[in-house]
Parts: sequence; C-alpha cells; structure tokens
Amino acid sequence: MPMKAPDSGRAIGAEFLGSGAVEESLYEADGPVLFTTTSKAGQQLLAYVADESVDGTWLILSACTPRVVDELKRGQIAVRDALTSSWMWLAFKGVDGSLTRAWSILPDEVPDGHLPAPGTPLLPEHEPVITARAKGESIVAGATPASVVAFVADSTRKAIKILLEWVLERPNEGRPPDELRTLYDLPVQRFAFNSFEVAFGSPSGTFDSEELRRAANLLQKGLAWASDDNEHPLSAVSDDERSAILHAALQLTPPSSGPICEVEISGTWMSGGPELLTRVARRRIRSELRRLQSEHVVRLVGRIGEVDRDNFTFILRGTDEGTQYRGVFEEEMLDDVVDYFAEDRRVAVVGVHRAGRLYVAVISADAKAEGE
Repeated sequence: MPMKAPDSGRAIGAEFLGSGAVEESLYEADGPVLFTTTSKAGQQLLAYVADESVDGTWLILSACTPRVVDELKRGQIAVRDALTSSWMWLAFKGVDGSLTRAWSILPDEVPDGHLPAPGTPLLPEHEPVITARAKGESIVAGATPASVVAFVADSTRKAIKILLEWVLERPNEGRPPDELRTLYDLPVQRFAFNSFEVAFGSPSGTFDSEELRRAANLLQKGLAWASDDNEHPLSAVSDDERSAILHAALQLTPPSSGPICEVEISGTWMSGGPELLTRVARRRIRSELRRLQSEHVVRLVGRIGEVDRDNFTFILRGTDEGTQYRGVFEEEMLDDVVDYFAEDRRVAVVGVHRAGRLYVAVISADAKAEGE
C-alpha cells in the first residue's frame, strides 16, 4: 500500500529535521535511496526513501552516529536495523526539495514493503555467505543460553572444516595449517536476536578459492538432502565424499535435546534458498551414517591412482563397479604400494571398508592381470 500520514497524531515541526538535503549518499538507484542528512540542531540523521509519488517523497529518518554509518559501509549492520534502532520519524519532502510535514513513528507503524527486508545489507557484496539461525521457545533477546551462541558459531566452522579437509584431501588429525584455518574460520559479520542468528562473511584476500566454493556446494547439497522428507539416498561420487557431506551437515542440525528446536541456514552459498533443519533431519543423517559406517570385509581389484606417502593413503581407481576408494595402509606396505603405483599395475586389495574408508590388510599384484 502507498505510504500515508500516520493516524497517531504525533506530528512534529518538520523544521526540526532540517532540510532533508543529501549529505552523503550511501546507496543509489536512479537517485539516492539511503543517505545521511543533518537536523536543525546539527545531529546526523539516516534517511531512507520509503515511497515516492508525483507530489513528493516519503522519507524515514532515524538518529544515527558516524559509527552506525561505518558499520553500514562495512556490512556489519543491516539497513533495517540501522533505521529502527533509534528514534524514527516519517517526513514528506515536497517537489521543491523541502520537508513540509513530519511525525514521530515506531517501526511497526511502517506499512509492509516500505522498510528494507530484515537482514538486507547496504551493498550486495555485504551479503553473508552463510547465516545460521537457531530457533527455540527459550531463545530470546537478553536470555539466549551461552550454549546456543557456542553451537551456532562452532557448528558452522566445523561443518566447513570437515568439507574443506575432504576437498583438499587433508587428514583430519592434528593442528590444521594456517591457510586452511583461514578458509573455514569465517569472519562474523553480525549477530541478530530474531531467535539467535549469526551471519558469516567470506574470507578476505586470496582465500576465496575454488576449494572453498566446492566445499560450500557440498554443504548445500547435504543440507538440502537432510531437510527433504523424501527417502532417496544422498548422491555422491564416493562413500568418502558421502561421509564427509553427512558429517558436515550433522554439525548444523539441532541437538537431540536442549533449547534449539530448528536451525535455518541461508546466505549466498545456499543458492537454492534457505534450508530448515529439524531433529528429524538429525535422525535421518545419523541413520545414513550408520549405514555407511557398517563394517564389512571386501576384496577389490583396481589401479592405484594416487599415493600419499606422508599419511599412508592411496586412491584405488578402475574397479569393476567404477567406484574409487581411499585406502589406508600400514607403513610397512609403503614400498609395495609405491612400486605398484609407479608400475601402473593392477592390484588386488583385501581389507575392511568402514566409515567410507578402505583399511587395507593385504595388497598384491592381481594374479589374473599378471597371467594375461
């Protein structure tokens, strides 16, 4: 609906708000949309164009400080929060450029569609890559349990870490390298208390890498599967990848007990839209992990495509079913594994397949291939 004068009768002298002249334009679209101006008393005001007509412009003005303006420019505060966090006025600016009428207002008196949507930053590049919002009856401003704050921050970091280690093929034991830590320890852009929400920005500098984008895509895939009520299995190129995706998604599901009932994940990494995770999603992920983690003895034939001498692992490719496996072997097997790799020989591997990994007990040249 179009903006109109409030019925509250809280009119003030428009001259109190100054001329409404633009001092610094913060965002433009065919003209300033969000800008700073100065009141008659010399106070800095934040002004937002809420509606326009042939007769003039409706402005929402709010008291602000240089710190608020700086936070807007850095993406640390949403535009709506900046406008509604202090005193607010509605003013009408005539076609001659002067403020002719003004009223004191409250945020809930502004008609729908005349304030920026919640969470909208000043600039598109300020959009958080991922936002985690924990929901629950006891999660309210001023009384949010510390466990909720810790869960939202830590679970997001752990989920990204799990998938980055998979993408980069790094072991998950020990202290991670600094460059890896920089990728998964995302900077916090802002907090919000509509339930409890943390918005994370992208790592700065050169670390916004292809590996990070791959990890984000895998995370989105896992969250979409977990939040779906269909019975189809999670698709992945291998059990290793499936296990990594499931463990990462599990981090962001609500704990089985406690104040968090739902977790909503959104942001630019969630290109398919926000994903809502419940305790049902947690049980679904755990069920799929149990299926993956069931231990069974296997015999496989294939070729060693890659060898990691430091971590005693290899990639077995060219198997009959077309699936590749990550093999973990004992140090005393290293020389044989390296020889088979260098000679590109087909090998027979016997071991235990558990948690998406092949723990090798015996490896030898494939007798059938040797006899050909």
